[in-house]
Amino acid sequence: MMAAEADARGFFSAPRRSFLGDGLSYNWSIQKKHFPTFAPIVDFVHPVERLHAAARAIHEDDQSVWAQYVTWATEVWQGRVVKVIDALTRHSQSLGLPPKDAEEADPRRVLAETLTYLRNNQSRMDYPRYRREGMPVTSALIESLVKETNYRVKGTEKFWNDGPSGEAILQIRAALLSHDDRLLIHIRERPGSPYARKSRKNMLDTAA
Repeated sequence: MMAAEADARGFFSAPRRSFLGDGLSYNWSIQKKHFPTFAPIVDFVHPVERLHAAARAIHEDDQSVWAQYVTWATEVWQGRVVKVIDALTRHSQSLGLPPKDAEEADPRRVLAETLTYLRNNQSRMDYPRYRREGMPVTSALIESLVKETNYRVKGTEKFWNDGPSGEAILQIRAALLSHDDRLLIHIRERPGSPYARKSRKNMLDTAA
């Protein structure tokens, strides 16, 4: 569905194409299968979130945490991901590997997971090149639109689990929020619309 929507909007013919993801492997499986000509880009917000957690895992006072976080975030923003990986590796080695039952907030686990994330996504974090080529580096605008849609269609005494009718209402609400003519097209072409053009078969059936 996502590939069909992108095709309908002409994304595949764009001179520069990018596919933003949060770094999870299944996103890149989608990219490789359906968007192979799009540049895979890790949403910048996600690695810096992990870097903040890593800085908190190795420092105790807030001032040191913030200074370390800004340093690492700047390095990643400027394309020096390897430098951050090297620094995190040294910290991880000094703390040791996390045990299998390590809690989520265990500093050893936080550093290990951050390292794995950066190593797996290093090739998708060339942010200086993305900026030079005018490509986006975050999906924040899209995610904020999703939240706005949720605000407008979700609430008390609103239920969407009543089968096709609930899905139809969501589709109409989404069409209303879209910046194109899909709502107008739906109104004109929906079954039973007085504006819809009738096929010859339907005209004959009506006459009969």
